[in-house]
Amino acid sequence: MTTLVCCVGNSDLALDGRSLAVRNHQGAVQSFRAATEQLLTQAADALDRLDAPVLRPLLDWAIARLRPQPPALHVVLLATDQQPPHPQDTVFAARLLERWLEHRYAARAHLTVHLRNLHGNPADYDAMYRAVGDVLRELAGSALPRPIVVSLTAGTPAITFALTVHAVDRFGSHCSFVYLPRGSETPQELQVRRWLQRSALLADARRELERGEFGRAALLLQQAGVPRAVWQLAQAGDHRLAYHFDEARSSARQALRDPRTRPLAQEFLRELEELAAAQRTLVERGGKEPVPEACEPLLAEMVANLRLVWQQEREADFLARLYRFHEMMLRWLVEEQLGAPVHTATGEATPAFRHWWRSRPELQRQAAARNLNPERITRPLLDFLLSSIPAVRRDREILAQLNRLTQFRSQTFVGHGFLGVRRDDILALYRERAGPNADPMQDIEHLARRLQLGSQADWPERLRDALLQLLDQWETEQH
Repeated sequence: MTTLVCCVGNSDLALDGRSLAVRNHQGAVQSFRAATEQLLTQAADALDRLDAPVLRPLLDWAIARLRPQPPALHVVLLATDQQPPHPQDTVFAARLLERWLEHRYAARAHLTVHLRNLHGNPADYDAMYRAVGDVLRELAGSALPRPIVVSLTAGTPAITFALTVHAVDRFGSHCSFVYLPRGSETPQELQVRRWLQRSALLADARRELERGEFGRAALLLQQAGVPRAVWQLAQAGDHRLAYHFDEARSSARQALRDPRTRPLAQEFLRELEELAAAQRTLVERGGKEPVPEACEPLLAEMVANLRLVWQQEREADFLARLYRFHEMMLRWLVEEQLGAPVHTATGEATPAFRHWWRSRPELQRQAAARNLNPERITRPLLDFLLSSIPAVRRDREILAQLNRLTQFRSQTFVGHGFLGVRRDDILALYRERAGPNADPMQDIEHLARRLQLGSQADWPERLRDALLQLLDQWETEQH
C-alpha cells in the first residue's frame, strides 16, 4: 500500500487531447476554474474524453511498483480554492480528476482518492507553508498508509517548497519525492528527502559538537551516514568525558582503520595511554614516594571535563568534579613543591609520609598549634603544608576560593543534601570571596596554564575542530 500526494495544476487536465489550461484569461473565454466547474456537471459523459497528462504517468508508475496485483493505492489531490475565487483555481479540476481516476483505474487498483483544498494565494510562500503544513499535519495523524510518495511536478514554487519541507518533517524516511520531466512519461525518483534529512542531521550534529555533546553528535552522524570512523571518534570522546576509558579506547581503535581518521585516533589513543600510565604510577608508587608527574595528565583531564560541564550549564556535575579537582590540586602542589608523598586512597597517612613528617619538627609544632592531625591527609593539612611557600601564594588563594564551592557541593544532590544548583548560586557564593567579577572556571583555567598541567586540557576542543573539519571534507566529496 502506498499514498501518492499530488498538487493539481492547470496543466493536469486535457479534453479530447487539448489542454484545458487558460493563460492570461480575458474577455468571453472561460477561465480554468469556470471551465472545469462547468465540465464537472457533465462529467459522466466526459470521462472517456478526459486525460491527466501529469497525473496519469505518476499513477501508472506507482501501480507498476506495487505488489500484489491489484494493488491498494491512496491518492491525495491538493487543489487551490481562493477567496475571492481566482480564475486559475483548481478546486473543480480536482473533483473531475477524482471521478476520472475512479473510472480509469477501478479495474487495476483498489484506489482511494482524498481531496484537500489549499486556501490562500498559491504564490505566497508564507501562506502556502501554513496551508500545506495544516494538510500534511492532518494526514500524518490519519491512517493513510506508508510509504508516502510526493509529486513535485505540478503546483506553484511556493506549494512545492512547502510540500518538500513539511513532507520530510512529518514523514521522514517514510516519504520519497518524484518528478515528471516535461514531455516524459517516466517519473524520476529524487534524492531530495535523503539530502534534506542528511543536511538537517549534520546541522544538528555540528551544533552538538560545538557544545561538546559528543554522544549526541555520534548518534546524529551515524544516522546521517558519515563514515563509521568519524562517528566512532565522536563516540570515543563521549566515553572519555564519562571516564569510560576502556570504551573510549575501543571506539578510537576502530577509527584507526580509516586513513582519514587514523592520525586523530592515534593521538587520542596516545593520550588515553598517558592517562592509563599515570593511573598505574599512582597505584604502584603513589603514597610511597612523591609522583607529581603522574598527577599532571589526570588534572589536565579534570580541567577539560570541568570546562565542558560548565559550558553545558550542568552545574551539579561541575561541583562534583570540582570537589575532586580541588583535593588533587592540593596534593599535587605539596608533592611538587615539598616532595612529600601525600597520595592516599583511604585518607590515612602512609608510612612514607610519616617518615617524611618525623624529620620536620618545626612543621610538627606548627601543626599541633593548629590542631591538625598528620595521621589524616586532609585539605586543611595540605593547605597548611603549602602556607610557607611564597611561590604558590596565588594558587592557594584561588584554591581557597574554590573551596567555598566544594563546601556548597556538600549541601546539594551530588553531596550530602538535596539543594538544587543554579549558576547564579555558584557565582554569588564564589564572588563573595573572590570578587564581584570572578568566575570559577576562569580561575581553574588560570591554574592549569600557570602550572603547565599539560596539553590534554584542551582535547575536547581539538577533537571537536578535527571532527568538524572531517565533516566539511566529507560533504565536499559527496557533491
